[in-house]
Amino acid sequence: MGIFTSQNKSLQELPRPSSIDIGTIRGSEIGSEISSVREDVSFSMPEQKVSKKVFVKMEHYKEAIDTIEKIREKMKDTERLIGDLQKMKNQEDDYLAKWHSDLESIKSKLNKMDEILYDIENE
Repeated sequence: MGIFTSQNKSLQELPRPSSIDIGTIRGSEIGSEISSVREDVSFSMPEQKVSKKVFVKMEHYKEAIDTIEKIREKMKDTERLIGDLQKMKNQEDDYLAKWHSDLESIKSKLNKMDEILYDIENE
């Protein structure tokens, strides 16, 4: 078995990095340095996605579909009501704006009448 030969081993069969003993190399302190670095670094195995089948009784499935359909109908009704309320609000805003402009017009006419009456009174 050579170093560069391909082996089909899964990740579970390979040794974890923390279990490999490096040791010292001819009096050097590499082994202790690597073991201190090893404590700082954490290795994690990638999570494997597993697809599982879910079995649902047909009665419950039909009930769920019916419930979802009812919810969709209620949402459509709610959207329609919100649209109607928005139209009503816009109409109210238009009426209020018109009333406000009418009120301003009446105020300006009253001010003109006051000026005219004041001028007649002071002559």
